[in-house]
Amino acid sequence: MGEPVSDQQQPPPPGWQPPPAPPPGYGPPPAYGAPGYGAPGYGPGWMPPMVHKPGVVALRPLSLGDLYDGAFKTIRRNPGAMLGLSFLVCTAFMVVPTLITLGLAAAGNLAFALSDAGSGFDTGLASLMQDLGSLFGSFATVILNGVVMGVVGEAVLGRRTTIGQAWARVRDHVSRLIGLLLLDIGVAAVLFGVAAGIGLVLGFQVGLAEGLLVGIPLGIAALVGFVFLQVRYFLLAPAALVLERTTVFAALRRAGELSRAQWWRLFGIQLLTALVVGLVSEVVAVPLAGVALAGGFLLDGTVGALVFVFASYLSQILVGALTTPFTSSVTALQYVDQRIRKEALDVELIAASQRMQPTAG
Repeated sequence: MGEPVSDQQQPPPPGWQPPPAPPPGYGPPPAYGAPGYGAPGYGPGWMPPMVHKPGVVALRPLSLGDLYDGAFKTIRRNPGAMLGLSFLVCTAFMVVPTLITLGLAAAGNLAFALSDAGSGFDTGLASLMQDLGSLFGSFATVILNGVVMGVVGEAVLGRRTTIGQAWARVRDHVSRLIGLLLLDIGVAAVLFGVAAGIGLVLGFQVGLAEGLLVGIPLGIAALVGFVFLQVRYFLLAPAALVLERTTVFAALRRAGELSRAQWWRLFGIQLLTALVVGLVSEVVAVPLAGVALAGGFLLDGTVGALVFVFASYLSQILVGALTTPFTSSVTALQYVDQRIRKEALDVELIAASQRMQPTAG
């Protein structure tokens, strides 16, 4: 018997046809071995993807660091529109409380006396003047929010904004911004008023313990509801109102759309920002508070009261002028961030930045 025929030498089965030849120009199939991610392994011609950054932030979803860095850069590149205009607006809104304070002092109705309680110890009236300053300061803050929103909108595209340009952009929106503030105050009044009213009614009709037992949980629920509404609708509304030129209720609807499923992110960033700004505010306010109290204790009567009130006014002006631009810038960049995440605003901004000449270096 001959040698057995190996597999390679066996004849093909009947009907077998050889596979077609590959088209001309094709080499052998690639050899997929074990992955080799050597360092760096990208080849000599590889380049990282381009990040478009015509202005203060890169046009992509923003991190917390991006928000804070963008806010600082906006202030640094637009000091007049951010800090200068903030100081002017805060000072302007203190004119009315100052005139009222001077009028009361001239009439002898403002006193801060500690030496003799019977001679007119009226720290309550001085505190009332301080609260009046805080009320007008809140109106200054809402106007500054609008100003900053416009400046940030330009800074994202790499353009600087002067004081005149910043004011011209927000001037037509002042009434709507104030309307937004009044609506916010009205919501707070309804929530806390209902809770307090129910507690008081039960306290008088049933008993103090029952009133507290019901009123305190209702007050906590009102606080939770107010915070929820603030973040859900009122936080991004000023940016939508100014940058999209909408009405008050349209801005609230837009804010609600942008904050949907993003509440905790927005809340966390705002809470952290409030803590940072609060620390800075204390650094500015504590020395002036010391001056206010020293003036009240060391100087009797009207002079002491004037020192107390005016030192408080100055503290509110400085704190507002220094902290509002940063807080509002972070909020405006959160608005931009949410639109990038949900509406691909970065594509529109990249196209817009390529059609214009940036002015922010």
